[in-house]
Amino acid sequence: MSFLPQGVVTLLTDLGLKDPFVGIMKGLMISRFQQVRIVDLCHGVPAHDITWASYALAGSFRNFPPGSVHCVVVDPGAGHDHSILVGERDGHVFVAPDNGLLTHVLSDGGEARVVDLDRVPVAPVRRTFHNRDIIAPLGALLASGKLALEDVGEVCDNPVVLAPHPTTCTPTSVEGVVVGEDRFGNLFTSISESDLPETEGEGFVVELSGHCIPLMASYGQALPGKVLALFNVFGLLEVAIRNGSASEQLEWERGCSVVVRAVTD
Repeated sequence: MSFLPQGVVTLLTDLGLKDPFVGIMKGLMISRFQQVRIVDLCHGVPAHDITWASYALAGSFRNFPPGSVHCVVVDPGAGHDHSILVGERDGHVFVAPDNGLLTHVLSDGGEARVVDLDRVPVAPVRRTFHNRDIIAPLGALLASGKLALEDVGEVCDNPVVLAPHPTTCTPTSVEGVVVGEDRFGNLFTSISESDLPETEGEGFVVELSGHCIPLMASYGQALPGKVLALFNVFGLLEVAIRNGSASEQLEWERGCSVVVRAVTD
C-alpha cells in the first residue's frame, strides 16, 4: 500500500507537558500546513526510553488511517549523533531519529530514507532541537502532500535497530522477556498473542519472578490486589495487579525472563 497523505500527524515523545516543547512542535506544523490534524499519541514516554517508544509506536499506528504521518521524538543524543529517518509501512509514514525507534515498525516489511537537508525545505537547523527544526516541519510537509516521500533522501540500507528480545517457543510454552512498564505499573513483555502455542489444554499460566500468574481476558476477572496477565492494547503480554502496581510489588528488571505455559491437566 503506497502512502497517500490524509493530513493527520501523530506525536509520540518523552517531552512531557511541563515545558513548551510540544507546543512549539505543533506551532511549526501549523505554520507549514494550516489544515494539519495533530493527535497527541503520548508525551509521557519514560525519558530517553527508546525501547518503550518503539514498542508503543508499533502497537499504535494501525489505529490511525493509512496516509497518517507519525512523528517520534525520543532522542538521548539531542540531535548530535545521528540522522533523521522517514520510514514507510502499510501506507503509513514515520519520522524519527535514526536511533532504533523504528525497529519494530520496519521489522516486517518497511523501508526508510535518510533525510537529506539539502533537499528538504526545513532550514534553519540548530544542533539541539531537531524535533522543532526537522521532525515537526517535515511531518507537516509530508502530511500536506507538499513533499513526496521519495524526495526526502536516499534509501537507508542499515538503519539503527534495537537489540532483539529473544522469544523461544515449544509445543507447550513460549519464553520472552519483560521490556518495560506503563504509568500504572503494568509490565509488558516481548510475547505477542500469536506466539502462544496451539493447544487444546485448559488455558495458560504465566511465570515471572517465582510467581505463577493466571492469564485472563481482562483486568475485571481478577480480584482487587491480585496478580494477573493479559494481552494489552499493543497486543503484548502484560503482567498487572488489579488496582495496584506490578512494577512496585513484583521483583523484575528489564530483560528478565517471562514464560507462558499451557495448562494441560
